[in-house]
Amino acid sequence: MKKNGFGYLFLLNTVILFSTYEVVSKIIIDRINPFQINFLRFFLAGLFLFLCSVIKGDIKVEKKHFKTFVILGILNVIFSMNLFQLSLSMENAKAALVAVIFSSNPIFVTLFSAIIDKEKIHTYKKVGLILGITGIAIMSFNELSVDALNVLSPLLAMFSAVLYGLYTVIGRKVSYKIGSLKMNSYSFLIGSVILLPFLIFFNIPVFDIDSTITAHVIYLSILVTGVGYLTYFIGLSIAGACKGSMVFFLKPVLASIFAVILLKEHAGIYFILGTILVVLGVIIIFYWEAFKHWIKNIKF
Repeated sequence: MKKNGFGYLFLLNTVILFSTYEVVSKIIIDRINPFQINFLRFFLAGLFLFLCSVIKGDIKVEKKHFKTFVILGILNVIFSMNLFQLSLSMENAKAALVAVIFSSNPIFVTLFSAIIDKEKIHTYKKVGLILGITGIAIMSFNELSVDALNVLSPLLAMFSAVLYGLYTVIGRKVSYKIGSLKMNSYSFLIGSVILLPFLIFFNIPVFDIDSTITAHVIYLSILVTGVGYLTYFIGLSIAGACKGSMVFFLKPVLASIFAVILLKEHAGIYFILGTILVVLGVIIIFYWEAFKHWIKNIKF
């Protein structure tokens, strides 16, 4: 139980960092190409994590793992995160709705875990999952204005969530074997290298950025991407992919809070009601077994 609790602390750190992503991206979205920021995020994060591996003295990996690194790099850097960036950059795209849709990725993590890892989906997990999905749907009601909504934006966000779910399940298996640090550093760098020719071919700037957003790019690269992904897979290796990914249901809640504080966005009744359902779902998933154990030991 204590070990799992330690894993949840890593996951909580990830969700807090990830929840700032849309807010920071919204600030700089008009000053940098979405493909460029994606390249910089993972290239700089990959270098940072590789440097950590060098300092640790643990950079050796077996040749058989490089195929998986390529697959992870393509799934995450090339497809999932580029689709996510594109969904944010679409005309009339709503950052809050994109965050809400992407936060549905635990659904796909659960499905892929059941298929690939044969993880059993217990009834209490299903109940928590349903509550989380319902809460996210309710929080998105304010954003679903058909006359203003670019349909392509939420569609791209959904595809991004599906691919991220697959990436999470495959990545957890590799991370458990060789460590989150090496897995992320190699897959980030390989994904970035594969993305680089695309930038060059379409004359998209690579390292040339507006000096006013340098700090934002460093924050998104080193902290959100580097540290965030590192603690994510450390947490997953302890708590399990299915249960661990459920903390993503907290992302739209925290992202909305940051948006209210930093961007002065309004949080209405749908946000409050959705938050209650999301938190209830997470509590059921994380604490149901402990609650059952407590009930059994009560002497009436």
